[in-house]
Amino acid sequence: MAFGATVTITVNAVAQVLNRINQDAYGSEWLLRTTLEEYRLKIRHSTESNTAGIDARLRGMDRHNMELTHTVFATTTAPQIVRQAYSIYRISPGDDVTAAKNFVDGFTSFIDGSSVQTDVLAWLS
Repeated sequence: MAFGATVTITVNAVAQVLNRINQDAYGSEWLLRTTLEEYRLKIRHSTESNTAGIDARLRGMDRHNMELTHTVFATTTAPQIVRQAYSIYRISPGDDVTAAKNFVDGFTSFIDGSSVQTDVLAWLS
């Protein structure tokens, strides 16, 4: 399934509908801009080459990156606010897609845990 011309991201129970503004060989970008704020989503794919000095039997990694940026524009009484969340999946070429997805699902479940996000934002580790 390819991503559509629009992507909906729900923030605080409000659906934000972003429109695709760019699509190139290995990525796309979506945008929603109002007079008060902006949401920007980027999805990119690349293949990393093997780093010198690393075991020559290892291949580079397939890299999948999703990045969401929320900008609340400055006003005469408040500074600009920027929030970013991103996720990077690095998988060996030829890896079993189902096994890789199960791995990512496990990590996502951990992040979505009852207090994990609150704890991380409170600088707990």
